[in-house]
Amino acid sequence: MIELFYFDRTVKKGNIRDLKKLQARRLWIDVTNITKEEEGLLKTSFSLHSLTAEDLLNQGTRIKVEEFSDYLFCVFYGIKKEKSIELQELDFIIGKDFIISSHKKEIATFTELKKNPERLAGLFEKGADFIFHYLLDKEIDNFFPVLEEIDDQIEDIEEEVTKKVRSELLQKVHKMKRTIVLIKKTALPQREKISFLAKNDYRFISKKSIPYFRDIYDHAIRVSDSIDNYREAISGTFDAYMSAVSNNMNEVMKTLSIIATIALPLGVISGIYGTNFDILPGQHFAYGFWIMLLGMFSVIGLMIVMFKKRGWF
Repeated sequence: MIELFYFDRTVKKGNIRDLKKLQARRLWIDVTNITKEEEGLLKTSFSLHSLTAEDLLNQGTRIKVEEFSDYLFCVFYGIKKEKSIELQELDFIIGKDFIISSHKKEIATFTELKKNPERLAGLFEKGADFIFHYLLDKEIDNFFPVLEEIDDQIEDIEEEVTKKVRSELLQKVHKMKRTIVLIKKTALPQREKISFLAKNDYRFISKKSIPYFRDIYDHAIRVSDSIDNYREAISGTFDAYMSAVSNNMNEVMKTLSIIATIALPLGVISGIYGTNFDILPGQHFAYGFWIMLLGMFSVIGLMIVMFKKRGWF
């Protein structure tokens, strides 16, 4: 679906059929879930390179900043948190008086700007690169609430690990590690490419907008640094979990060792009096059995006292 907005003193919404008539004006064309026909229309209307048109049509394009003779083509990724964390590809084509944005699903940031004609008009007056900056800045900022939630989840997992080790915690740790790695694979190259916009000279990025892209670059660095910190934190949580499991196993083995050690002399005593000899000390004594039990309990008590003094428990 294509939505077209143009600037004629005020922001107006146009029809894609009138694209040829409106190309002399400042345009923002936003495409959701682009089709082959829409891709062909944009390619023809704006003289897009065939590789650019192919990238618009296909999802999973790597993050890039490519300069062509008539436009600048950029691919970045936003983030969305619903039931799970999802990365969204954002394609931008910035020309002299136009910007084309393309994405698979509807994006709240883009929808909000469409519903705010005064804000959009102010951006149109500054230039297409300022619309590009606004949309990219909002999408990079969307990483921070997700990162805060990840931070809270890591703290919760760490607290649970210190209380009681459960197998479910290991699943949470592995799931969190996968999420962090997913974001990290995007955050690092995204930081690098945004630095190109902030530091290099591009024909369709005006000098007056460069400081604003530097601000986005600072935010991208914060995102990248936070992800690195969270990766170290979750790795530390995993180590703490494994240490807790090991300590629990040691406690179990210690308990079993104590039980086995105590049972050993009891087994010897009961084994001796379970032999088939005709004559055994106390065999015909009326209280012999109870004396044997008393002796066995005395051995248990003596061993417990000895283990306690040695600090076994």
